[in-house]
Amino acid sequence: MSHPIHKYSALARPVEPKYPTNLAVVILLPLIAVGLFVWSLIGGAELSAALPAGLLGALTAFLVWAMGREMDPDHNATAFLAMALAVWAMVLGYGFDLLTLGALMFAVRLVNRTVGPPAKIGDIITLVLLNLGAVFVEGAWWMPFISVIALVIDEAFERSNLTQRLAIPTLLALGIVAVFFGPGIDFSILDTLVRGWIVTIIVLTILVSGTIFNSEDIRASMDLLDAPCNSRRIQVGMALILLGALCSLLGGQESLAANLGILAVIAASLMGRNIVLGNEDKDETEAA
Repeated sequence: MSHPIHKYSALARPVEPKYPTNLAVVILLPLIAVGLFVWSLIGGAELSAALPAGLLGALTAFLVWAMGREMDPDHNATAFLAMALAVWAMVLGYGFDLLTLGALMFAVRLVNRTVGPPAKIGDIITLVLLNLGAVFVEGAWWMPFISVIALVIDEAFERSNLTQRLAIPTLLALGIVAVFFGPGIDFSILDTLVRGWIVTIIVLTILVSGTIFNSEDIRASMDLLDAPCNSRRIQVGMALILLGALCSLLGGQESLAANLGILAVIAASLMGRNIVLGNEDKDETEAA
């Protein structure tokens, strides 16, 4: 169903409370914000620190939920499980890199086409800005390369517009600058990785790879077009999310911990397919 924001964006998926799962998110987000705010205060945080913790925590939960919808558009449970895992991680004290998470989600939506139409100029500008933030604020030097891969794949599926094609060398240049003049590659930081986490990611990668391979029959429909989502595009989008998780290892344990939202989505995708939540066959306009 069309929304005013779609005049400017083909990647935005506004929350529509008339859908049960959307309404659930609208209800849950304020509760998550208040809960994390109170938890921070209990943990000894000052009011000035607890308030942002609650607000940013709710935003993180929302982004993880939205990415869960891209990872598994046929099963609502996946997105909610991902949200729950992300909130639990925040309760344990982990903080997430929101700009990297946002950049990855935009890259995935560009490929998935869950909304329907190709990306608009504003979407591409937003993608580039999110990548700038991911690189120079959060140190995710690999994110521009993932975005380039997404743009090239979308171009392979369907010839894109000039703005999108110009974004490819722009982001590629950003990635090269990040490697040589920005955060850069520091292989010594890989020594900080905890063996248990590495084993966990290897196991998740193997399991999720099987899920991606078997996701050949996507029933969900695009938000704006009266047509089912392209299964091949969804599979590629799933692979990009997995790639994002693997690339987070390149920043060492600190980077891995800051990108647990991506791992939450991957882990949830293995469980969500076995849980029925609402009417899974009904197309719902959900996301961010």
